[in-house]
Amino acid sequence: MQRLVPAGMVRPVVTVAVVCALIVTTLAVVFSDQRVASAFDQQVYSMVYKQFVGERGVLQAMLVPTEPVLLIIVLGLVVMVSVARHRPRLAVLAVVGPLLAVGLNGLLKPWIDRTINNGSLAFPSGHTTGMVAVLTVFVVGALTSSRIWLSALVIAVAVLVTVIGTVALVGMKYHYVTDTVGGACLAVATVLVVALGIDRVAAKRGRTRKTAASGVAL
Repeated sequence: MQRLVPAGMVRPVVTVAVVCALIVTTLAVVFSDQRVASAFDQQVYSMVYKQFVGERGVLQAMLVPTEPVLLIIVLGLVVMVSVARHRPRLAVLAVVGPLLAVGLNGLLKPWIDRTINNGSLAFPSGHTTGMVAVLTVFVVGALTSSRIWLSALVIAVAVLVTVIGTVALVGMKYHYVTDTVGGACLAVATVLVVALGIDRVAAKRGRTRKTAASGVAL
């Protein structure tokens, strides 16, 4: 079966996952129990507000990539296409990766207890976590492509969609920008770790089967 993470990319992928995990941890410590925006959050919000003043409809349209129902539909399509193309590992990742990322988000929010507006839990951003987790599945799916331009294109589109969604979340004042950074990093770290785990478990099962087959042959 085709690996999710090519052997030559394991180290870079591990590095990205660790860096993202460190960012989430650092932000969680800094913003734990916070009830107001940081100076940086306020500055970013002011910039977004100036760009989209009077354009609430545009911001709402930009929120579409963060909608859970849409993300579930997309993941369902990914699973079906992955099975049809004989990529069971990618199908498993499309289910387990985002689900675990969103689950961790739900556990972290009350523990970190950062709030926005009327006391709504804000860090990490759940909508950002879900969106970026799905996008990361696409990126992982493209890692094995022999066409470098395709992998680069998928990454570029993923970054663009992430920016669009997070700008909308900040502009609508549903989240501070640091909430979206935390959500994105949580998603990337979780999905990459799950991808590496799937590869490792599959490789171990493959070795076990070979050993068993050798024993039978003897």
